[in-house]
Amino acid sequence: MNDNGVSMDNTGKSIKNFFMILGFGLLLLLILAAFNQTVQIVNFMTAIHPFLGKLTLAVLAVTFGLIILVPFAAIIKFSKMTELPEDTSSPAYHDYMNQLKVRLHKNTILKTAGFEFDDAEDTSLEIDRALSLLNEKSRSVIKDNAAAVFLTTAISQNGVLDGAFVLASITKMIWQIARIYDQRPSLNRMLVLYGNIGATVLMARGIEDLDLMDEQIEPIITSVLGGGLANLIPGAVTVTNLIVNSITEGSVNALLTLRVGCLTKMYCSSTTKPNKSKLRRSATIEACSLLGSLMKENTVIVLKAFGLAAKRAAKNTLKIKS
Repeated sequence: MNDNGVSMDNTGKSIKNFFMILGFGLLLLLILAAFNQTVQIVNFMTAIHPFLGKLTLAVLAVTFGLIILVPFAAIIKFSKMTELPEDTSSPAYHDYMNQLKVRLHKNTILKTAGFEFDDAEDTSLEIDRALSLLNEKSRSVIKDNAAAVFLTTAISQNGVLDGAFVLASITKMIWQIARIYDQRPSLNRMLVLYGNIGATVLMARGIEDLDLMDEQIEPIITSVLGGGLANLIPGAVTVTNLIVNSITEGSVNALLTLRVGCLTKMYCSSTTKPNKSKLRRSATIEACSLLGSLMKENTVIVLKAFGLAAKRAAKNTLKIKS
């Protein structure tokens, strides 16, 4: 292995160790905070009546138990992922495809859609056909999450809260997409998935993709916003600029969400070892293609929200003057 390969492996291990330490630290803080709040609540209820204290402790214990057990049960029910062989002509790859076909046979989304495998056809073609259906479901989840991010960040205009919301939405979306393929990702595979996607989004060497984003997003924003806002609020340059900035910020956050979602979908549905560079490029192109329709569907909602806010502000001003 060359020096670059060794460096990449070391970087991957460092990222994995960092996220594991961070995760354990956050988990410990969460446990301590939950314990502290539980003690305070139980003590407060006990001061009112000892029975209320015991009842509150029992209710909280059951609640925390469900919070822990329900996600654990959801993880356990998925089939465990197997490693994807690099050589597509090897017997190991043939076994992998057969195992994947068996897992897809049990996929609830495919069953609900009435999908059936044709054993007379080539296994790879049938798997591709099944994955295409799951990809459509994933694309729907991606668009829903991106729409929520677009509306929230466009209307909210709060940098800290918007950043937290985008991060939470992306984290949830990655898990939702992984579930669509009805597999149980191991901790290592989920760390790899999150790590690969995080590196793809944040790494400096992906700067060439940012140029493509600019090329794609600018005409979309111009086509959606051009001319309409100037007629909407004649002379109100400040308000118009605020709306344009809000929609632009929402669209950038939505594009990031779409891109991460497309990356996740491609990682989960890939039947060959993915080329990270090509994957980033493909995800960017697909995300940009989805952004146009998403903006057209949701920009009207943002404009209505600003319109209602403007009307309320005008009414309040009139009341104060009167």
